[in-house]
Amino acid sequence: MVVRCVTSLREFDALAPAWHAMGQAGGEDSPFLSHDWFACCWRTAGPDRRREVWVLEDAAGPVAFLPLMRVRTRAWGLPVRLLSFLESPDTPFVDIPTARGPEEVVPEFLRALRQGGGWDVLSFRKLPPESATLKALRAALPGRFPWREGRREASPCVEISGTWEDYLRQRSQRFRKTCRNIENRLEKSGTVSVEEHREVDPDGPIFAEVMDVSMQSWKGSRGLAMVNMPGASRFFREFTRRASVNGWLRLWILRVDGRAVATEYQVKSNGSLYALRADFDAGAEALSPGASLNLRIIRSLFERQDIHEYNMGPGANPYKLRWATSSRETHSIHVYAPTHYGRMLYGLETRLLPALRRLREKVRPSCA
Repeated sequence: MVVRCVTSLREFDALAPAWHAMGQAGGEDSPFLSHDWFACCWRTAGPDRRREVWVLEDAAGPVAFLPLMRVRTRAWGLPVRLLSFLESPDTPFVDIPTARGPEEVVPEFLRALRQGGGWDVLSFRKLPPESATLKALRAALPGRFPWREGRREASPCVEISGTWEDYLRQRSQRFRKTCRNIENRLEKSGTVSVEEHREVDPDGPIFAEVMDVSMQSWKGSRGLAMVNMPGASRFFREFTRRASVNGWLRLWILRVDGRAVATEYQVKSNGSLYALRADFDAGAEALSPGASLNLRIIRSLFERQDIHEYNMGPGANPYKLRWATSSRETHSIHVYAPTHYGRMLYGLETRLLPALRRLREKVRPSCA
């Protein structure tokens, strides 16, 4: 098998038929591993990131794709040439699309990585714990590269099993009371309605309303909204078109007297819903529109029973944990170039910085 590197958008787009066929043959139909998803990431990654896909091929054609991006950044004040998965900030998890077992594919990519050069750190973030790629990396990296496991990220989830009444009974009395108060307050404010859209024109009025709510949210003034975060508007506009065609999109809107006050942008994948973005109009904050929309989404899922898990997005904050029945973790692996500089960065992360943290913890009580 050989590895070739695709670096132009034209070449990348030409991979779409083989990518789709490989996913069909391997039974891997997650939107987040699809050519469509990475096409949106490629088109919106930004001018400071070089996009490339490493294609592993045998005599019959492609057997695996490794989508990557390169960026020059800094870590602890030092310049770093970083390689990482090609993704958007809203990517819930990553993996390598492959038609072969990762135990065959990963060593081939690592061999190409050693021969290629031009990088200092390769970060594999957001790998699911059940990922065969994660297992293959842990098996193949020792003796080949300096590497370490990074911080895990948690995403609170609601498991959809049983009835809505069962779910409520498992929540605290205080939670149930809060839900009733939110509903009563919202109902008194006007006529309340909830919409679920599965096909949306990114040039139409529904998408425009979602962007307007995003701008009116607390994220808007901080430049973190879908509409003004760098690359986000273009990403969601591009992906909405593709997700509508493929049946992945679930876009919820809560209205009061016809005005959109809260939205949630979801992607359906293999019986799970992933919340990529949730926003509410800060002007309606007193009505708790975000919590009300969460309540109505989750109740609807229990009533329909067409989804088995609702993933609320990364961040184990108290608000999400009040709704959650479980949590999904993703893992990170950081690989360092087998160069003097790469080994120095590895030593900094695994020896010097931990030693400084331990010293700080010892000094802190004595200073107090």
